[in-house]
Amino acid sequence: MKKLALLISSIVVSSLLASAEPSETDQKWLKAVQTMVAKGETKVSTASEDRLNLFKEWANSNGYSLKIAKAENSFTIEVSRKTTSDGVAQK
Repeated sequence: MKKLALLISSIVVSSLLASAEPSETDQKWLKAVQTMVAKGETKVSTASEDRLNLFKEWANSNGYSLKIAKAENSFTIEVSRKTTSDGVAQK
């Protein structure tokens, strides 16, 4: 019985850890969005909250700010460079 409980606990912990990592598809989506932003695109949309959170993390660590609008089944994200107090875009 203890072995079964330990096995179930291990499976649950493993699945939680695995789900914390972005999927390969989400990583490809982020790479495509990064390319779009680098080319000057300012609007992105996604139906996935996981992708939204992935993009938020990337934007925050790369000097971008996001304005997010939630529709019924999707998110529209407006991307801009963060600026310093003197109005200069951060790098």
